[in-house]
Amino acid sequence: MTECTLFSTPETLYLGHDNAVTIIPYSDYSVRTNYDMSNVTEVTSSADLTSSVATGDDITASSDDAPITIWWNQDADGVWQIHLKVGRYVGITAGSYKVRVIIVEPSYPNGIVIADDLLVDVVEIP
Repeated sequence: MTECTLFSTPETLYLGHDNAVTIIPYSDYSVRTNYDMSNVTEVTSSADLTSSVATGDDITASSDDAPITIWWNQDADGVWQIHLKVGRYVGITAGSYKVRVIIVEPSYPNGIVIADDLLVDVVEIP
């Protein structure tokens, strides 16, 4: 699997609200081959402050969490998408984050990182 290229413009998400950022997972980014998520059992994510220099202080979420903050689906054209409500991750605060997304399936029981450079700004609503 080819890693995603750097996301240079942060997405803006609102703290405590349901707006989501959507990514398309690719098995081969260079030719835009959509990753087949038919056997995926879980998607996890971690958000780490871009200013952080500590290890282990990231905010994590899973598609198994309740309330749902991560889910995936196929659109009308059959393209798989992963949706992340980063502003609803438990413990998240306003700030700029680098988000990692990992998918788990029988072929990859320890997970495979499909994005490690998604930039999001979580902002409070004034």
